[in-house]
Amino acid sequence: AIDDETEFTNLIQSYFGPRGFEVLVANDGDVGLALAKKENPKVCLIDLKMPGLHGDDVLREILLHRPDTKCIMIMASEGEGKSREKLIGMGAYTCFDKPITSLRALEAKIKEALES
Repeated sequence: AIDDETEFTNLIQSYFGPRGFEVLVANDGDVGLALAKKENPKVCLIDLKMPGLHGDDVLREILLHRPDTKCIMIMASEGEGKSREKLIGMGAYTCFDKPITSLRALEAKIKEALES
């Protein structure tokens, strides 16, 4: 999970950790990108709007280095004119609105991504 909001990354860790997922967290885009390159995660949750390296840049770079990684973008309403269609066109697996209303729905999408 790459997100500058620690409340969000803590929520992701506390929900997915006990369910058997290994959760790696970065609180900015640069650190998240370095972590993704080093650890080669199967799925990345990427916040679109972060200080420093933005989520769309993180998405582009991760897919450049790890094309098989499934990237799920987390975005507050059509974040900064970056539409879902554009992000999917860039290679995002799917997009979720922030705040996330259903962690179960996110979990189902992550499981689907892992199986695809």
